[in-house]
Amino acid sequence: MKDVDQAETKNIVTRLKTVRGHIAGVERMIEEEKPCEDILLQLVAVRSAVQKVSVIVAQHYANSCLVEALDKGENRQEVLNKAIETLMKFNQ
Repeated sequence: MKDVDQAETKNIVTRLKTVRGHIAGVERMIEEEKPCEDILLQLVAVRSAVQKVSVIVAQHYANSCLVEALDKGENRQEVLNKAIETLMKFNQ
């Protein structure tokens, strides 16, 4: 992602490392044959962590990437349609 300040980049990377840790935890739990309920709770944590990263990136997209495209004179309707399509995929 371009035009992201160092603090935001660090925040995103830290959150992604958290996701990696959760995934590793799920792998261990499966290998150790932990109860399904515990595994599912860990998967909820994974989903939540990924969602938080997704929101940060989506906010950057809306605040920077879309504005930049419009400032460059790209077709407003095309930019908005692409943004809607991208954000709809994000919400699925």
